[in-house]
Formats: sequence, structure tokens, C-alpha cells
Amino acid sequence: MTGFMDKWEKKDTSEDATPAPKEEKQIFIKEGEYDPNLSIEEQELRDIEAAEEMTGYSGEGASTYEDGKFKVKEEKKVTKKEPKKKAPATQWLEKSANPAWDQIEAARAKNLISEKTYYVLMGIWGPPKSGKTGAVLDSLTQEEKDNGAEIHHYDFDLGGETTKSAHHEGDTNILVLNPWVMTTTAASRVPYDYPATFQNTMDYLRAAVEMAKAQLLYYNEHGEMPKPYLKSVVFDGADHWLHICETIMKVDDLKLGPDGIAVAGKDATTKIGRFNWNIRKSRYNSALTALQELCRLGVHCYIITHGKTAYDSGGNEIIGAETPHWLKDTEGWLQQVAKFEVTEERDEKGELTGISESHAIITHNRTSLKSSGRVKIFRRDSEGGEWFGWKGLRDGSLDHPDDITEE
Repeated sequence: MTGFMDKWEKKDTSEDATPAPKEEKQIFIKEGEYDPNLSIEEQELRDIEAAEEMTGYSGEGASTYEDGKFKVKEEKKVTKKEPKKKAPATQWLEKSANPAWDQIEAARAKNLISEKTYYVLMGIWGPPKSGKTGAVLDSLTQEEKDNGAEIHHYDFDLGGETTKSAHHEGDTNILVLNPWVMTTTAASRVPYDYPATFQNTMDYLRAAVEMAKAQLLYYNEHGEMPKPYLKSVVFDGADHWLHICETIMKVDDLKLGPDGIAVAGKDATTKIGRFNWNIRKSRYNSALTALQELCRLGVHCYIITHGKTAYDSGGNEIIGAETPHWLKDTEGWLQQVAKFEVTEERDEKGELTGISESHAIITHNRTSLKSSGRVKIFRRDSEGGEWFGWKGLRDGSLDHPDDITEE
């Protein structure tokens, strides 16, 4: 007889009876082996956890349970896609051979320069030996020299060469250039070839413009100026330049005589028509145009000349009525104008003591309404004196706390 009681066993319930040891649960059961102590869901979870412990991989989609067996999926290597690098803003356009692109890049470079840019196109005039050239050649800081800054000095009257020799001997950052070209004609009564001198000067200016444009492009690419780079151009001798342009007009353009001596008299001057003077003006302004372009490019430019004596109707000199010896329209081209003057000390008897001082006074300044007062440049005495300079020229602000100023 079989049935419900077939598997019944009698148990001893007395106190002396030794309880039978409980059957321990199997800690690990092979994959797919049935465990009566676990539900189907619990068994699937057990198998998944065991597989993850063996493979060291977990996560969504790590394993499946198919046909009563647990299967571990092969781990797929996921390759991260590198984000596409953004091209620089300027690479979206393929530039043509149009030369205007160089100017556009130069303008971008100027915008990258963090320091404030002062546009300097200054006319400086005054008597000889008043410190005009010296103040400009002293406008380089030691840091600028170490970084390769240069001053190009066009020396029409030998002032640059002598000033450098006396006060900047061995300074490789100051380049003194002589524009004059000696004549090669043996029978010539004048020592200089004026047309060649004019062309030589314009070549200097064109080279300076090329250098200024190139150094801005270099800055745009490298974030610093090249070595060397052009900081300042000094056009020292606007009165000589005016004479050169006038002589070429008379000799070469109007054919009034064979050389500068022949056309220097009143007769040649009376033959010049009213509108012919524009020839001299056009030649003269060609230099100003180049200097103005250099100023746009961030180069500090200085035009230096002497004072021109004024006379009354009787031919007598008018003391204190001097004017700058450059073409009268020159100041319209300039951003700043500074007059240098020398005062000589006298004693109670009115006799000179040998002590003199030089001062610079800004008379025009488009870049600022602030008056700098009288800046003391030097003091000369029997012991040699003292040089103060004009430190405001270094950055172009024309205003430095170390300058000695007087109202």
C-alpha cells in the first residue's frame, strides 16, 4: 500500500533523545543545479551573482539565463570617441593673396597686446643743444633693450651720431642711419645728390613700415615681439628735409637750374607759380605719410627740427618769435608737439653764471588734455651738470612720476 504515509517516520520526542543534526545548506551549487531551498527567482539571482564574482564584471546586460542555464555575455570593449577639436576661428576661411589680410592680422595682433597703446607722432623743436635728440634716444628701458627693442634714428644733422657716441656708447639697440648721399659728379658744385638722398630716406621709411607690419604678425602668432623689433623712429632734421624737397622741386621737377646753387637765388624763386609749390609739399608729405603709417602700427615716431628766426619788416630779428622750421602744415599731421627751451642763469649784475637748464613743454596733445607742465631735461654747470631726461617718452604717455616738472 502506497500513499501519504509511505514516507512517514517515527520521531523520538522524549527528553533523552538526541536531536538529529540539521542538514547544512549547500553554500555553492553548480550553475543550473536545482536547490529546493530557493525559489526559481532566488536561484537565478544566485547564479548571476556567482558568475559576476568569477568574471569580475557586473552591470546591465552582464549575463542572461536561457534554457535553464546561466550564460555570461562577453564584455564588449567600448571605445570612447574623442571629441572633435574645434578649429581656430580664422581657419574656416581660406585666405586669398589679397595683401589686406596682412593688415587684418596686424590689427588682430594689436588687440592682443594687453598694455595700453599710446600713439606717438610727436614734433619736437627748439634751439640747438637743448636735449631734443638726447631725450628721445634715452626713451628705451633696460627691459626693452633686453627684449630686442630698437630705435632707428635718421640723422640729417649729425646730432644722433654725436649723442649716441657721448651718452650711449656701445648701445646696439640704437641704429643711426645717414640719409645723405654724396654726389659722384666731379664737376658738381654741391656735395650732395638730392634726388638720391630723397630716395634713400624713403627707402628707410618703407623698410620701417615693413618691419612694423611683420613684427605685429609675429606677435599675433607667438604672443611676444621678435628680436630685434622696432620701437621708435626718429626723423631728426625736418628743416633739412624741407630743403631737400624744395631743391629737387626747383632743379628736377621745374628745371629752373642745373643744381642747388643755381636755383637758390630770388630769380629762380619768382619763376615758381602759385600751384607749383604743391610739388614741394607733396614730396615733403611723403615722409609724413610713412611716419603716420608707422604710428598706426604702434611705432613711436618723432620729428625733430630747430627753431626758425622771425624778422620784422625792416629785417630785424624778433626775439622770442621763433617758429618750428618745418612746413607750416606739419602740425596738422602730428599727435603731439613739444617745445624745448634753454634758460641761462644770470647774477645780480646781469652776467651769465654758467648755469643753464633745459625744459620741454607740450604745446599740443591730441591723446590727452592733461598739461604736463615744464619737464626738466638737464642742468648744465661748471661741474658737468646732471641729466634728468623725459621718462614719459618711454611708454608714450608723456607723464611719468619720476619726471621733474615745474608749473
